[in-house]
Amino acid sequence: MRQVIQNRQRTGYVKIDSHRCKACWKCMDVCPANVLGKVDILWHKHVKITNGGNCTGCLKCVKACGFDAILKLPKKHMA
Repeated sequence: MRQVIQNRQRTGYVKIDSHRCKACWKCMDVCPANVLGKVDILWHKHVKITNGGNCTGCLKCVKACGFDAILKLPKKHMA
């Protein structure tokens, strides 16, 4: 179960801090790969990862977020 939750909060390139998200949805507007989705319940609103495999690491979502809710992860290490 924890794996499923974690996959909604990170890709190989970015991580979401849902506590910082203000549900402005700007990150969703700029994402060219449709990676992000909404948790949109009256009292509980924030962005989530819906298509993490589509993330290319363009970081447009990181740049669009004014609340530091989407963070760049360190580069992946090649094996």
